Amino acid sequence: MKKLRIQHILILLSLAAIVVCLCFPLVDFAYSDNTYVTLTNFQVKANGEASSSSPWALGALLIVAAASQMFVLLIAAFQNYTLQKRALIFSMLLLAGYYIVYLVFLFILKSDVTAMIPHWATILPLISIILCFMAFRGILHTEAKIIETGNSFRLRD
Repeated sequence: MKKLRIQHILILLSLAAIVVCLCFPLVDFAYSDNTYVTLTNFQVKANGEASSSSPWALGALLIVAAASQMFVLLIAAFQNYTLQKRALIFSMLLLAGYYIVYLVFLFILKSDVTAMIPHWATILPLISIILCFMAFRGILHTEAKIIETGNSFRLRD
C-alpha cells in the first residue's frame, strides 16, 4: 500500500482552490452610466445578464491546470517523480498564464470605470501556484530520500 505524502495533500488543496475559483466571479466593474459588469471565468455579465462569452480562455486555463494536477495525483501511485515534477511545472505555468490573460481582460474592460472591485476568488490561482511549488519541493525531497536510501545499500570494498 502506498503512503499518503504531504505533497499529495498539497496538490489536493491546490486542486480545490482551482475548482472554487472556477465557481465564483472574479471582479466587478461599475461604470459612470450606472451599469455594472461582472467578469467570471467563462463570461462577462452586464447588469446581471450574460452578455459575452469572450473570457472562456480563463476557464479553459483553469480546467487544464486542474486536469494536470489530477494527472499528478494519478501517477503518484507509480512513483514516477520526474513526470510528477514536469506536470506540476506545466500546471504552474498555466496558472501564471491565467494571470496574464486575466490582466488582458482587466485592461479591456477598464475603460471609463468608476469602481473596480476584485473578489476574493481572484487570489486562489496564486495560492494554487504556491501550493504546487510546495508540492514540487516535497517531491524533490522524497526523490532525494529514496536515492539516499538506495545509495546506502551499495556494496563497499
